[in-house]
Formats: sequence, structure tokens, C-alpha cells
Amino acid sequence: MMRTDDDDDDERTLTRSKEKRETRREDENVSTNMNRRKSIFMVNMSWGCFALAFNSNVQPTSAMFNSGLDVPIEEPLRAVAVVLAVKVALQDIANQNEEFRKTCDAPVYNCDLSQLNVKCATRVSGPMTRALPTILETYGLDAYEVEALKQSIQELETQLKANNARVAVNFKAPAEYFGLIDRQIDELLAQIPEDAMTNARDMFEKECDLSVPAEQPAELDCRIARAVSQGKRPSGGVS
Repeated sequence: MMRTDDDDDDERTLTRSKEKRETRREDENVSTNMNRRKSIFMVNMSWGCFALAFNSNVQPTSAMFNSGLDVPIEEPLRAVAVVLAVKVALQDIANQNEEFRKTCDAPVYNCDLSQLNVKCATRVSGPMTRALPTILETYGLDAYEVEALKQSIQELETQLKANNARVAVNFKAPAEYFGLIDRQIDELLAQIPEDAMTNARDMFEKECDLSVPAEQPAELDCRIARAVSQGKRPSGGVS
């Protein structure tokens, strides 16, 4: 059967139509990937409790820990030192949560429950957001365990914010997450070479003068350690 010009035109039309569909699919894939990366970035950024950043009354003691959330701590040992400081801060928040459980009676809950979620945002989730990427890349941590830790911290923040809203105050649920997060951090630190852990621990424990006011400039791990040691109460929360 002989081909006609019409047949050739139809074939060229079909080819062009196929090429356009493929181009649209490629554009859609690129757009989807860009949106996915943007979503991941925004989830990570949400750790920092941006409400603090826009409160003009926030003092340096409360705001200094979660500043620069999009800037990772690039020095590996310093990043590990920050995680060690987070463990100290986490225990401090757990102790305060237990104190509130004993002294903050229903139904009024006459205590400043905002202290818990503000401390968590500025001394735990914000610093971990800055430290974890470098540790993950440098020491080859288990990426799934890192994601599980981040999810646990997000769940803890949700619990503390719900308590602060006083819709249904529950001190037991955060207490369970404090223990879980501490264990998850220990499991990640166990994957770091022993010599690196020793150097990071020395950096955290020996290079910081805890008598210097927490508001003074210092490395992030030192500022957290000073704030905890000096019993600083971060401002900016609403009871």
C-alpha cells in the first residue's frame, strides 16, 4: 500500500504530539522534585519555632539558640559537641516537666508551661537542625535513625505545645519522649569513632567557662551549657 502525503503529515503530527507529552512529563517531574525539596526544607525549618524570631520582646537568652537555622555547623567536632549540649538541655527540660507534673495542678495549671516548649525549640530542635547534617555526612550515620530522631523531637514539640495550650495537659507523654530521644541520640553517637567522641567531649566539657553569663558570645554548645547551668528561663513564651 503506497504512503500518501496525508499519511506523512499524520505521522509527523503524532510524533510532535508525543514529543510534547514527553516534554510536559519532564517538566512535571522537575516541578515535583523542586516542590519535594522545598517541602523537606520547610519541614526542617519548622523545628526552629519561628514565632520567637518575630517577637520583638525576645531576649538574647531565648533567641540565640535557634538563629541561623539554615546555616549548618560545618565543623564536625563542634557539631558533636552541640549534640552533647542538647543532651544536657533535654535532661533539664525533662526535670522541669516532672516538677510541673508534681506542682502544676489541674484544672488551672498555674505555671508557665510555655517554658517547656520554648526551651525545646531553642535548646534542642534548633541546635539539632544545625548539627545533624554535618554529623550525618562526616561520620556516615544511619540516615533512617537520624530521621527517626528528628520525628521524635517533632512529636515532643507537639506534645509540649499542646500542654501549653491547656487543651488537655498531659505530662506523661512528654516524659516518655524525653527518654526515647535521649536513647536515640546515644545510639547515633555510638556510631561516631571513639577518638572523635573523645575530642568532642573535651571540647564541650573543658573549653567552656560556665561562670560567664549565658548572654555573652560563645560557641553554641557553650551557650546552651551556660543557660542550663545558670538556670536561665527563656523569654518569649506565652503562659
